[in-house]
Amino acid sequence: MKTNAFTSRPVGRLLVALSLSAMAGLAQADVVSDWLGGKLRPELAPHASSAPVQNVKFGHPAPPVSIAIPMWNNALERIAMNTDGKIMFKEYGGGTLIGPKDGFRAVRAGIAEMATCYLSNEGRNFALSKVWEQPFVTPSNPMVATRIAQELAPKYFVPEFSKAGVGWAGASVNQPSDIFSKKPIRKLEDFQGMKIVAQGFAPEAAKALGATLVNIPYPDVYTALQQGLVDAVVWSDGGFIPYKIYEIAKYHTKIGLHGSSISYCYNRGWYAKLSPDMQKAFHASVGPAWMAMAKTTQIDFSKSAGDVYARSGIETIVLSPAEVKRIHDRVQPAIDKWAADQEGEGRPARQLLAEIKRLNEKYSAMSADELMTLTIKNPVYPAR
Repeated sequence: MKTNAFTSRPVGRLLVALSLSAMAGLAQADVVSDWLGGKLRPELAPHASSAPVQNVKFGHPAPPVSIAIPMWNNALERIAMNTDGKIMFKEYGGGTLIGPKDGFRAVRAGIAEMATCYLSNEGRNFALSKVWEQPFVTPSNPMVATRIAQELAPKYFVPEFSKAGVGWAGASVNQPSDIFSKKPIRKLEDFQGMKIVAQGFAPEAAKALGATLVNIPYPDVYTALQQGLVDAVVWSDGGFIPYKIYEIAKYHTKIGLHGSSISYCYNRGWYAKLSPDMQKAFHASVGPAWMAMAKTTQIDFSKSAGDVYARSGIETIVLSPAEVKRIHDRVQPAIDKWAADQEGEGRPARQLLAEIKRLNEKYSAMSADELMTLTIKNPVYPAR
């Protein structure tokens, strides 16, 4: 599988090293690394040998330093392998095909057969799909959260994508966010008066903490911190490291405040023309791919990121369970209001929250190997 030359430039050496460490070092000798290496395949019926080869496009706006790019290319390779070379995606990155806000529109128009479709730019049309943005809802294990997203998709998320005119190709749920700040955050009261960058975080929840949200694009956060326009950034290691937030803000508070996800959508016209066996092979490939992404770019990458923070003199603050509960209790009314608002518009938000909690209890004790094996052997086919 050839990759776009744009993503092959020798930039971001630190990110490349960390990505390779996550994909080839920390993930060795496990089910995820076997999947990434093409040693495992889903159990699929033989494909029709007469099916024509399709050369199709996958677009995303991520720059070359993104730790997601190696994983996306691996996902495309797995699709090719599991369809016996009948579906050949080519990656178009860095906005060469679509911009950050163009995913849904580009896929609907057939500019790309599949793309990253970021929900943060889509207003209220994806209220339930944005459930991970609510405080303290996302499970701490990104693999668990990604599996839950797959299982709940047909009931809650697929319909929202269908109304938008696209198909749901899956989601990789990110590690719940922590905070990098210029002043230490050790207790609830330390949020008071802080100006915080936190995309996807409910303004009501920030207000409850006594903080003010500042809407600044993440590429500009470094400068904003440097100039004192903001005091803190709510993000995860996959953002803190490539954007070098740790050079300016020296306090890292582990809190798991709220989650986020990368959603993927596909062109429904293209998908409808696939044979049933190709449709199954497509979903059976992307499901494990997003699970592998959750492990490598979130769990494994965070382990590598800890070494960077230690070398940079970062103070990592781990809040006590009692303090986390104080913060959770403070923002709980914002979660309740979100759920009530959704219920008032006919969306089963309370049921969704209850199912996430139930499935988290079901899967939280499972290992990475067990979760990955489950996803390979029991793929979700969410087409609608």
